[in-house]
Amino acid sequence: MPLFQFLRRQWVIRRPFPEEWMRVLSGRVPVYRRLPEDLQAKLKQRIAVFMDEKLFEGCGGLTLTEDMRLIIAAHACMLILEEPSDYYPSLQSVLVYPSDYMGAVYDVDSGGVVTEGFEPRSGESWHPGNIVLSWEDIQNGLRNPSDSRNLIYHEFAHQLDYRYGLSAGITPDGETELEDEWAQALAEGYRSHLRHIQRGQQTLLDPYGAENPAEFFAVLTECFLEQPVKLRREHSKLYRLLCEFFKFEPGGW
Repeated sequence: MPLFQFLRRQWVIRRPFPEEWMRVLSGRVPVYRRLPEDLQAKLKQRIAVFMDEKLFEGCGGLTLTEDMRLIIAAHACMLILEEPSDYYPSLQSVLVYPSDYMGAVYDVDSGGVVTEGFEPRSGESWHPGNIVLSWEDIQNGLRNPSDSRNLIYHEFAHQLDYRYGLSAGITPDGETELEDEWAQALAEGYRSHLRHIQRGQQTLLDPYGAENPAEFFAVLTECFLEQPVKLRREHSKLYRLLCEFFKFEPGGW
């Protein structure tokens, strides 16, 4: 880390946390109220640096308020709560639309046929550099903080996946030649989820996780933070490995 960046971060975290930010955290970020006091203090430090370093931009006519920025930052920083503070180093900007937006589609099927067009989206994580979010979908997720539907967690989980290659080496069918415990457990969990969705069975995890291994990791992260006790009961190995990766155990809060 450059010396200037290190010194600026130290200065930022030593500034008093604004009272208006505290009001938003307490009232509109449900996970904050669950945290032990030491983790609450750590989250506030992470938020302060994230807000200082990342560019936020309202799109599609949305006027982006400081409250909106803070809510996004708080949930993004939950994923790096115990990480040595690299703060999503590839991420440059967070683009926020008022609701679903039209995203470009470019698909090549097994026969080499190319399909181009547009489709409605609630969010996406571009590698490297940008995350796009729908504010309406963010609000919908916050209304029920224990339904495993949180767009911010989902898209920022993709950023972690890009950085660490968490779903790399796992095929769309859920096979992997990697022998480490993480890859084997994620592949096994993905295959099981895929079978349940193909059979039309209800699952704890969002059905969207059956799209590919990267989406499975993202919906798994949502569930880990919003329904940790249920995840621990139904997917104990994945829960344990997520605790080791994130370095905290939400099921104990």
